[in-house]
Amino acid sequence: MSTPRGGPTLERDGIVVGRQDYGEADRILRLLTPDAGRVAVIARGARSDRSRWASLDIGVRALVRTRSGRRDLEPLVEATVTEARVALRGSLLRLATAAYCCDVAGGIAREGHAEPRLFGLLETMLLLLDAAHEDPKDALLAGFEAKALTFVGVTPVLTRCVACGDPLDGTLLYAPGVGGLVHRRCAPEENATPVSAEHALALEAARRRPLAESLDLSLPPGPRGLLYGSIAAHLGRALHARAVLDSVS
Repeated sequence: MSTPRGGPTLERDGIVVGRQDYGEADRILRLLTPDAGRVAVIARGARSDRSRWASLDIGVRALVRTRSGRRDLEPLVEATVTEARVALRGSLLRLATAAYCCDVAGGIAREGHAEPRLFGLLETMLLLLDAAHEDPKDALLAGFEAKALTFVGVTPVLTRCVACGDPLDGTLLYAPGVGGLVHRRCAPEENATPVSAEHALALEAARRRPLAESLDLSLPPGPRGLLYGSIAAHLGRALHARAVLDSVS
């Protein structure tokens, strides 16, 4: 590729994980890349009716070329979509799930640090959602959330009590603030959620198995959003995409 005016360029393979309007006509795109983690680029004129950046939607994978500019915001020069994920956009639930997964991965990825496992996890999830003929069961999303937490070093403890280390018995609580399960007798916590050992062990199984094997599996009855609680605690904020997903599902 030739080098345009304004300095050298960088080539990146990334998944669009976030978009934010900027100024009157521009848009900031956040990409998850395997070699540089989260990267922010600015697409000039992206909000105009005839923008050449219109195809860069959430979940799309693209080869992009950016110009070296501000350290935290690279001007977008060229983009070629390699995975448009058209099929998943035919289902509101799959689209909301994809947007949530992008929000999770984009939120926990580091800037300027290689994130090959997190990138691979998100790419696999999006491929599965795009190829599915029906909406996935809840074990798939649980597996994604558990693996994402594991990849950033905050693996949820689901097979023993975090407080005492003993096996699961009696009344159990899931406490995002301490990283997993606790016996009620050990460490009652105001923000903890009651959960059965069966449900917790099913979450652990989803964490360990390949994502594709969870596509058609359902979790035992239990509270929704346990692992999302750990994600929100890790980020220190709630995710709007989760509220949208909950409203859809």
